[in-house]
Amino acid sequence: MITPAGRWQPPRLRLFEGDHRRATWLELLYDLVFVVAVAELADVLAEGHGLIFVGLFIPIWWAWAGYVFYANRFDTDDVSHRLLALPQILAVALMAASVGDIGARSALFALAYVVARALLILAYLRAGKHVEVAKPLTSRYVQGFTISAALWLLSLVLPTPWRYILWAIATAIDLATPFLSRRHQGALPPQTEHLPERFGLFVVIVLGEVVAAVVFGLKSHAVTPGAVLVALAGIATAMAFWWLYFGYLDESVVLRTKLAGQVWVYSHLPLSLGLIAFGVGVEHAIADPASGGWSVGVPAALVTAVLGLQHLCSGDQRSSLIRFGSAVLCLVACFLPAATALPAVLVLSAIQVALFLVRPAVPQPGETT
Repeated sequence: MITPAGRWQPPRLRLFEGDHRRATWLELLYDLVFVVAVAELADVLAEGHGLIFVGLFIPIWWAWAGYVFYANRFDTDDVSHRLLALPQILAVALMAASVGDIGARSALFALAYVVARALLILAYLRAGKHVEVAKPLTSRYVQGFTISAALWLLSLVLPTPWRYILWAIATAIDLATPFLSRRHQGALPPQTEHLPERFGLFVVIVLGEVVAAVVFGLKSHAVTPGAVLVALAGIATAMAFWWLYFGYLDESVVLRTKLAGQVWVYSHLPLSLGLIAFGVGVEHAIADPASGGWSVGVPAALVTAVLGLQHLCSGDQRSSLIRFGSAVLCLVACFLPAATALPAVLVLSAIQVALFLVRPAVPQPGETT
């Protein structure tokens, strides 16, 4: 709730206030539009447009992550902050409405993304003005994000495929900007409770898309005992992924080292891609159980390997090696029919959950892995 005294506040540094921060109601509202965006992107992948799916998911995910990074450091939840955040929701909604027919709506997608980024740039300009210690970091962010936004605007005058090539260059600049600004982040480390929670909430969003894909698969095809078993195996595997992610979630990883923290954050991009692709793969397995197991095996391997990378960032080498070994076995399952590959992936995931239950997830001080 905004009090009369707090309706209009300048940005302030939230990192050292000592409060136990959790996601605000505004942040949860912000996430809702990405539920829709993820669903629209899953439809693109279900239609067989894998490259388009990846290419469009990255800027949408980055639009979400950009707001999360800003809010982690400077969120005041006052009127001015809300006026900069709420229009971003509208911009992302336009992006989501464009992905299903990107050939005809690429200009709308680009303009909407530029609007979302311009609002974020404005927020960082305000933060740099009012928080002196943050100015070196906010200035680097403003520079990199402005160059990227300018390239997105420039793409509007180019025909395809040059437009999409410029999008790729601009997105690479966007993604690289925080990574190349690491030396300025030492004085402004992320808040350990808030940032992992926000990324965990996005993982919940994409896991929800797995459930939605299974429901749609059953709804669109004859409900046979085999189809039901495939559907249940898909949802059970998603539950295992949830367990392996949140059971091993180490909030301190974002402060362990600059590199480990950033690798952990960026790893959520391929993790989200893999989870969405897994849901679509289960839907295909329901429709055609005899199809190739690659539709579930490859995404499961990607998800498991990324989880292994995250455990490695947390210093849990044993769990990391188990994930990497499981990822290899998931790839082996690709040579089986989908209806057989999916139970195999489920068994591998269940074994890993069982190992979690008999061993502490994150090493305690003084333990070795």
